[in-house]
Amino acid sequence: MNNSKLVVVLKQLPIRSLTKFKEYAHSPFFNKHKPTKKLIDHIIKNISSSKVINLQKKAVFSKVFTGLDYDEIKLNYISSKALDLLNNFLSYRAFEKNEFQQTYYALKASHSLAVKKQEDSHIRKHQLLQQHYPFENAELYYEKFMFYSVLNQIHLDKKRRIYDENLQLQNNELDHFYFAQKLKIACDMLNRNIVTQSNYNASFIEDLVKITSKGLNLKKHPIIHIYFQILKTLRDQDKKDYQILKNLIDKYGELFLPEELLLIFDYAENYCIRKINNGQTSFYHEFLNIYKQKLNRKLLFINGYLSEGDYKNIVTSGIRIKDFKWTEAFIHQNKNKLKPEVRENAFNYNLSVYYYATKQYTKALRLLMTISITDISYGVGAKTIQLQSYYELEEFEPLINLLDTFRLYVMRHKTQSDYRKKANLNMLRIVKKVAKLREKSTFISQNQYNKELVKLKSIFSETTPLSNSDWIREVIEQL
Repeated sequence: MNNSKLVVVLKQLPIRSLTKFKEYAHSPFFNKHKPTKKLIDHIIKNISSSKVINLQKKAVFSKVFTGLDYDEIKLNYISSKALDLLNNFLSYRAFEKNEFQQTYYALKASHSLAVKKQEDSHIRKHQLLQQHYPFENAELYYEKFMFYSVLNQIHLDKKRRIYDENLQLQNNELDHFYFAQKLKIACDMLNRNIVTQSNYNASFIEDLVKITSKGLNLKKHPIIHIYFQILKTLRDQDKKDYQILKNLIDKYGELFLPEELLLIFDYAENYCIRKINNGQTSFYHEFLNIYKQKLNRKLLFINGYLSEGDYKNIVTSGIRIKDFKWTEAFIHQNKNKLKPEVRENAFNYNLSVYYYATKQYTKALRLLMTISITDISYGVGAKTIQLQSYYELEEFEPLINLLDTFRLYVMRHKTQSDYRKKANLNMLRIVKKVAKLREKSTFISQNQYNKELVKLKSIFSETTPLSNSDWIREVIEQL
């Protein structure tokens, strides 16, 4: 049973949730089936212990049905019941966290039972929840729409032919929900079309843009305002739109849930990445500033840990803008915020990047020897620093040897995109020509040297895609 759906899901739950699920399973309101309780107790006991989980089917069956011969059909049946119970528990926990929905369904029930006093109490509670809810999101519009739809039904059930504002409010909140959600989906579609060359089509988007820009007071609807601006930035790629987006993030940032704000920052970050990829390296400043804002708002920490990918991106950006003092401090200050299993590797790799950038080539090479190559990005990154360090130290023999092993490494790895593989192979081909020309410069004539240099510059200008093109351009200029 170790790989059953029931056990796999239970293993993902924190201890506190496992305890709650056990209490749920033992509640007679939710479950009266004793074998199911015994199965859940046995699995949770195994998962919670520090021992290796061993849930062989026959052993589990004997724990649940003492004295009976093994019956796989019977075990599968109670496993299925336990999984259904677990799914209901997870749904219940999600519902338990949503006070809007709890109040909405309580109001509907009170109305159907004709308990006017209780009905009024739930109406007041929902109104208070709306007033004190601190965030702006599309879901809030939807909760209001559902609430006003019940109030409208209550009015209709009174059979009084008079004006009631709840029908208008129901209509308005549905419009707001539609605009917010539609813009959000349109932004996602357009972003994926840019990043993955997809072919998503956001229907009615032109009409929506027209209505949003002319028919809505955007200042009253921050969530609609910000996704409308993201859409404009994605469509036009204009720096003015990006600046407006930045201003809106500063203005509205505190109104969004962390996961919403992180998504909004990601759109701004992707804009900077596209500009950087198009050669506008000044956007590294913007890119790093976005990361600093995410750090300050605690948006990058998952269960208290900073991902090694974000750690690496921040260091790379700091080095690109040559803010070496801040970058070195960041590397050391955030080491212990990395997960223990990747901490030393990520720290040593990024510190070696810093050493190379600050021309401490020997230190960089020494530190690279301690790195365990866990994936292609670390492998290519580490070998690139090694290659550049050998070049700067004029260690041409180990450089040529590394070029050959580096090429094989890139060729053998299937996880790289064709674009990235081609860019890296082009880099190795040109660096080899640069190194050989530099070696020959001491014994060939000036005329021959100049001819080969012109040819090399021509090859460089015509080669695309090309990794580390800035560094290659720099070393060719030095020749």
